[in-house]
Amino acid sequence: MKKILLLMLIYYCSDATHAQSSKTELYDLIKKLVSDSTGEPGVGEWGVGEPKKLPVKWKEDRVIMSDDTSINFYRLGTADIIIKGKSFAQNSQPVKWNIMLKGPRMGYTSFSIISSPSNEMLPKFTIDSVFGKKPFTSKLIKSCENKTIAGYYYYEIKIPKKEIVYIKLSWLSLNGNTAMRIDCYNDYSKYAAKLDCPK
Repeated sequence: MKKILLLMLIYYCSDATHAQSSKTELYDLIKKLVSDSTGEPGVGEWGVGEPKKLPVKWKEDRVIMSDDTSINFYRLGTADIIIKGKSFAQNSQPVKWNIMLKGPRMGYTSFSIISSPSNEMLPKFTIDSVFGKKPFTSKLIKSCENKTIAGYYYYEIKIPKKEIVYIKLSWLSLNGNTAMRIDCYNDYSKYAAKLDCPK
């Protein structure tokens, strides 16, 4: 009986350690998703058949064709994300983070990361408030920050050794609960960024 309890304890501890190590810093996930700098805008590899390529739990191990021509092909998944070392929760449940890669069959050219709402998140996220002191340079292109309920900041971002990308950080806040959305585009796909202010 003691051996069974000991084995269960070892299993639980190793599982807990594994669960802790599976948390991914938002900056690190974005860095992994952005193509390496080659001087030309590239496409990201879908990672089909490579479950360890990205810290994402994919819904299906394939690329799916979309009826929406602005998306073309996509992959959906979830990730356990932290921001500057902090996790977020809502009603004692961890915030869910959904990932969507979008682009032509040969590879993705944009992606979205969307959180479920949390009363621990505050609206008006800036790139500095989510990337912290990680290495990057940014230029604010457009913002819509007059309302707390919904808005965004749209940046040109350069992470070392990565291609230039365009990131829209937006929020939706209702009844003290805020959800975050990050849309990232390369030079090919930035035309799809929706930059109208919420009404």
